[in-house]
Amino acid sequence: MADWEEIKRLAADFQKVQLTSTTQKLSERNCVEIVSWLIEKKLIDLMFTSDGKEYLTPSQLVTDIQNELHSNGGRINLTELAKIIGVDYAHINSHLHEVLKRRKDIHFVLGQLIDSTYITKIAGEINEKLQQQGQINVGELTIFYDVPSDFLQQQVLEKNLGTLIFAQQDKSDPKTFFTENFIARSKAKMRGSLSGITRPTPVISILNQIGVNEKLFFTLFEQVAMYGSLTSKLPGAQYVPNAYSRSQTEWVTNFYRQNSYLEFDALVRIGISDYKTYLKRLFGNDNLLFLSSCVVAKNILDRVEADIDECISSKGYVDLQNSLPSVFTSKDINLIVERLLVGPKQQQVVLIDDLVFSKGFMNKLSNLCEETVRNNANLIVESGKYQQYIVDSQGNQSKTQKYDEAEEKVDKREERRKKASGGKSGGGTQGRETKTKSTKKHIRGGHRNDIEDEPTASQSKRELIIVSSDEVKELIVGLLEEEDVDHLLDQIAQYLLPKLNEQGHQIAAEIFKTKIADQTANRRKTHADHQDKLNELICEIRLFTKGIKLFNGDTQVQLNKYLLKTTCSDILTEILNYISLESGLNTSTDNFNNEQRLKFINELPSEYRVPLQPLVKALSGQNIDDFTSTLETAMSSCSMIVKKIDKKKDRLIVLNYKHKLLEELALCEDLAVVLHLAVLVIFISATQCMLNASGRHVSSILSFLKQFLSEDQFSELTSYYDFVTLMLSNGSEAENAREKLKEKMQTVKNLASEYKLSSHEKTV
Repeated sequence: MADWEEIKRLAADFQKVQLTSTTQKLSERNCVEIVSWLIEKKLIDLMFTSDGKEYLTPSQLVTDIQNELHSNGGRINLTELAKIIGVDYAHINSHLHEVLKRRKDIHFVLGQLIDSTYITKIAGEINEKLQQQGQINVGELTIFYDVPSDFLQQQVLEKNLGTLIFAQQDKSDPKTFFTENFIARSKAKMRGSLSGITRPTPVISILNQIGVNEKLFFTLFEQVAMYGSLTSKLPGAQYVPNAYSRSQTEWVTNFYRQNSYLEFDALVRIGISDYKTYLKRLFGNDNLLFLSSCVVAKNILDRVEADIDECISSKGYVDLQNSLPSVFTSKDINLIVERLLVGPKQQQVVLIDDLVFSKGFMNKLSNLCEETVRNNANLIVESGKYQQYIVDSQGNQSKTQKYDEAEEKVDKREERRKKASGGKSGGGTQGRETKTKSTKKHIRGGHRNDIEDEPTASQSKRELIIVSSDEVKELIVGLLEEEDVDHLLDQIAQYLLPKLNEQGHQIAAEIFKTKIADQTANRRKTHADHQDKLNELICEIRLFTKGIKLFNGDTQVQLNKYLLKTTCSDILTEILNYISLESGLNTSTDNFNNEQRLKFINELPSEYRVPLQPLVKALSGQNIDDFTSTLETAMSSCSMIVKKIDKKKDRLIVLNYKHKLLEELALCEDLAVVLHLAVLVIFISATQCMLNASGRHVSSILSFLKQFLSEDQFSELTSYYDFVTLMLSNGSEAENAREKLKEKMQTVKNLASEYKLSSHEKTV
């Protein structure tokens, strides 16, 4: 009763307080400002709700999050959680770490909170599906539960495997799980289907029949493999039953032991595609030879080798098709011959169209052609075709060694001659075999038939055929008919043809070298003659230059130009004619101008072209020294030398030149030329120097000679010169001048021939 009284007393006091009016009251705005100020000063830790009318403490927010997660079955989205609690998403996100720290069984997954109750729930559901379906895949569960596959596998399946989830994880695919019953059923299906198969069957066909997953099939196959084997673990694999493999092995072994060979096509027909690996595994210790279409044992090789040895000793031939099974192709026979023909034996036989011919038999055929080859070689050399072939073949880098040896015996001038005429031409093959069309392509014994296409036009042009295919056929057909192998006439002729042509080239080379010996002697004489003539011209240039130096100024320049145009040009022409003769070009350069000379020189080999180009250039100048300085190099390119100066002979050369001019003067009837010759003769008599000048220089020479002439002599020559000028002008007085010149001509001739330098006259 006392307690009840106390309660009533307190209720009265509370009512009294409520009815009592206060003198001071805070407005709602003031309260908000006070709370905001306290939060700002960090005196209290509160957060506003979304409507701004309520406050929450952090601890209350964490508690609310945990409560809502529990009330939603252990899984809730953060966005939905923010709406339910009524706070901003940022507050939820900022206090998420505190929630996860307090509860280790809560996981944050893709913007969601998931606790252990939810994990336990779905683990139970997954176990129920496993028991119903027998197998389950993490990928399917990921789609169904909308959670990451890693979380589902690690936190749900693997963590509860054996406790809440009763299954077995696939070792080859960790994301797949099976129940024991499912695995047992799958094994039973596989065992039943594999035991009933008697021939190779694609795995995909087996899977379609038994309804087992492909990956599970390959995983469980090792446990039921006693019924057969798989070709691979790829989608296109085949299952090969043991019974089929045994029958394959028995057939292959029996056939090989009985026949000593196995045909690859037969192995493919019985299902052995990788036959090389299969045979090596089956007959690893046997000495097998793999051919193009089959594999053979050593005893077959021994039989073929015995036949070939017999063929060599008898100098005959053997048909290998009679010694080998009919399934062997020509390529197989070639491979067998290559295997057997090693060392010296390789050079003793030739394989043509599956027939092995001994070299002794081939030599019989070659001997039948020997006389014809020698006669043809002699005719080709006599006709000049062989010489032209040598010239044309210089550019060919593949000429044979025997031809090189013949070349070494020819002197250097012969080499230069051939280079100049054939430096840009292609070469022949020196008697190597011509490729012609045939169905067979195999030749042994150090030669290849390699018979392909008809030779092209360019190839035929480079070839020098000593003996033709038709000639060879005609010569050997009789012996082939006797031996009953005339059906191989074309192939045998093509084999013999290169050897016979090579032999013909050797014979032609011997004949040619004999002819060259005579021709070389003639060329040496020609070389000496050209060298002597060039040295004579060089000596004349030196002596002419001595006379030119007596003049001064423009006259000396003009005389130098004239000397370059005449005697120097003659020297270059002589050199070019010699090169043309040595090169077999038969081109005369006597009337060439500088442009034509340069074009001719540019087409020569570099050994001529390089030293001659400066010589041509010097002809266009006015300095004799430029020409003479390059002359020795140019002559050296022609194997010529410039002889040393012998001044003792200079006087004799000058006298001979004077006598030559006097002879021309005595016979000359040309009125103008008489004065030209007379002036040159007087110049030599007065100066003891030679001079090469044209009629245009007569006036300058007369002016120079005035010091060596008496007044009467100079007057006579000057008068004659004036009348020549009138005559050449074709004026009104030309005819009168001609008559006067005829009267004076003998006087001028006598003056020149009788002129002697007086002791009191000026000497040079």
